[in-house]
Amino acid sequence: MSTKTEIVCPQHSALQIWPESFYHASTDQKTTPRTAGFQPYRLGVRPNLMRLRSSQRRQGIVEAPPSSPVPTLERAEQGVEKVEIQLPPADGGAEAWKFLFAAFMVEAFIFGFSLQFGVFQSYYSTHAPYAGRTDLSLIGTLETTPYFLGGPVATYLVHRYRRWQREVIWAGFVISIIGIGSASWAPDFGTLVATQGFVYGLGVLLIFYPIFSMMNEWFIERRGLAMGLFCGATGVTGMFLPFVLQILLDKYGPVITLRISTIGLIILIGPMLPMLKPRFPKDFHEEVPKADFSFLRMPLFYCFALAGLLQGMAYYFPGFFAASYAESLGMSSTIGALQLVVAALGQLTGQIAFGYFSDLRLPGFWIDKRLPVEILVFISPFISGVAVLALWGTARSLGMLIAFDIIFGFFGGGFVVLWARMGTTLSPNPALALPAFSAFACMRGVGNLLTGPVSAVLLTTDVKMTVYGIGRYENIIAYSGACMMASAAVMVVWYVFRKVGKRLERNGEFCGCPK
Repeated sequence: MSTKTEIVCPQHSALQIWPESFYHASTDQKTTPRTAGFQPYRLGVRPNLMRLRSSQRRQGIVEAPPSSPVPTLERAEQGVEKVEIQLPPADGGAEAWKFLFAAFMVEAFIFGFSLQFGVFQSYYSTHAPYAGRTDLSLIGTLETTPYFLGGPVATYLVHRYRRWQREVIWAGFVISIIGIGSASWAPDFGTLVATQGFVYGLGVLLIFYPIFSMMNEWFIERRGLAMGLFCGATGVTGMFLPFVLQILLDKYGPVITLRISTIGLIILIGPMLPMLKPRFPKDFHEEVPKADFSFLRMPLFYCFALAGLLQGMAYYFPGFFAASYAESLGMSSTIGALQLVVAALGQLTGQIAFGYFSDLRLPGFWIDKRLPVEILVFISPFISGVAVLALWGTARSLGMLIAFDIIFGFFGGGFVVLWARMGTTLSPNPALALPAFSAFACMRGVGNLLTGPVSAVLLTTDVKMTVYGIGRYENIIAYSGACMMASAAVMVVWYVFRKVGKRLERNGEFCGCPK
């Protein structure tokens, strides 16, 4: 007797899965409801086969009839034993929100801690034994860059060993704790770079990509909003964590501060890890589709990637130079810290808002369709570029600086939330979502790496209050604004390209552009 496993989703019809090789086939995505968390595959596309472990003999291929609006799997033979697995609901319910809360906390304090290295850098640069070193930024770069550039490798590991996702998260947490804790015993600069920089950054990388994969299971229709809340966590900690670290450094020094931080991360994040679990049973993840890299053949992917690269090349400059710009205007260092808090608040609200709008279905012209993500990909860098050129470059007062911080934080910070919807725009295939996300993150990592060398070339020494950008920051502001506007222009070119292609196609002329 063969065994049939039926996974029951409380929101939708049951998805029947046989312990055989099978694949999903369905009608058009617009008329197919979500079933057990899977987005349907387009007709005629046979993805890699998925299998479910069974002690029974494997036989037959089971597939859905193409005419069925809901993917159901027909029996291959008579005499089957049915096993039901009750799934928690997606896009809501206690389990989904518990997962998102735990992910929020991990993002807020694990990745949020790495984003506050500027506080440590300021202290290291003015206190022995590292006072006067010009390469301190290397530590901060190694803390954050693996998170971005290591995305493709992490994606492969998540897909290859999907059933071990929770164990990978625990391993990453242990590695990050070892990195930050051992940094307090670092005898020299090289050891400090290796521990607080590379080891901690490696732990961050291992933690987050399994979380992204699980989030695709828990949130489908509300995936953009979930990403907005998740990414906005660093905006929350950005409003208070720099002050806490600065107080600890001034009072106890870096050794005690790093040890207190280690204990704090264990207390705050340790209890969250058990809540980070996938929606599907562990056995269901034993054999899954290989990562889908078909998006590399899509012109729209390269438009998204180029727009993301240009946006990433400009995004970090305002945060790096906000405090020093205010001090050049004669303001106190407290004003610089206030700017970072205001920018973090703008980032938090912007990421939630962009996540919400990326999920939004509009009536009327876009009937039963989401707001095209291409519009949001244009709006984010365009408004950010206008703010850089019009507000930052001419700012001479606290009011203008605060206005710039709010606008840039809102629109610039919202861009990263769109990565999830960029992936689903390329294809509804769930095997493509994480690889596309990692590719966009890699582009951001390249921009992050370029920030240091570019700033060293563009930054000047003279401060002239009557000159645009007070002279010293003129080139930085012009470069940042130009990159943001170029990022927005990429989406304009894509829009024109599509319109011209469709017109040529209607006229019966050959055009190689995608529909």
